[in-house]
Amino acid sequence: MMFRHHGTRFWVALGLAAAVFVFYFPSLIAYRYTADTQNSAFLSHPWRSWSFLYTAFTVPGDSRLKTSGVAFRKADAAFEGTALSVVQVRLLFLPKNKPYTLSQQLGARRVTVTVLPPYRFVWEVEGTDSAVAGERRLVIMLLDYRSGAVLYDIRKDLAG
Repeated sequence: MMFRHHGTRFWVALGLAAAVFVFYFPSLIAYRYTADTQNSAFLSHPWRSWSFLYTAFTVPGDSRLKTSGVAFRKADAAFEGTALSVVQVRLLFLPKNKPYTLSQQLGARRVTVTVLPPYRFVWEVEGTDSAVAGERRLVIMLLDYRSGAVLYDIRKDLAG
């Protein structure tokens, strides 16, 4: 009854708006839940967000670090009693079976680390070490989402 009063243009515009919403909605979800270093890529390449959603919906039930809170507590416990403090934990969505390279400045030297994560989701732990970087945030740990294994720990680079 009320739908009969709308013309073809209205229905075309509504269909186009619905298609844009369906196409971009997963990008907004991926943008919200991933690390700052990669979240804008989902907005410029929205088709990647469908892969993100598929991976998120098929996460194994026995994954050790299912939430950022669990990952944060694990990292915080690992750095307890050290000069490092955990500030934030964000999710990385990485290409399947591809190495991930992290590069950052530690004092006067540039450190580059490459890891081969066993799963596509990795927790990126950001923190501070006032002796090395002042208040600037560093990636201090990478944790595997599925197993909870430590993929990278900044302390091995700070020792050198």
